[in-house]
Amino acid sequence: MKISARIEDGNAILSLTTISSRSKLKVNDAERLADDLERFLTNPDAEAINRHYRLVPHETGLSLQTIQGRFDLPWRHITTVVNGLRADV
Repeated sequence: MKISARIEDGNAILSLTTISSRSKLKVNDAERLADDLERFLTNPDAEAINRHYRLVPHETGLSLQTIQGRFDLPWRHITTVVNGLRADV
C-alpha cells in the first residue's frame, strides 16, 4: 500500500495505491490540511476537525471525510501525507 498527497490550486489530492487498485480523493480548500493532520501526531486524542473537510481520529489512524467521499489514513502514513502536501506549497 502506498499513500501520496499533493496540492493543486489550493486543493489536496490524496491517492491510495495497492497491488490491485488505485483510489483518489480531492479535498477542496485544503490550505490547512497539513497542519491539521500534524496536530493529531502530537495529540492523537484531539477533537475532530470540521472545515470543508472533517478529520476524525480513530484507533488505527484518521478518517478524512469530504463531500466527495472518505479516505482512511493509518497513523504510519500521516507524516508522508503531510510532507507531500508541504512539498507542493
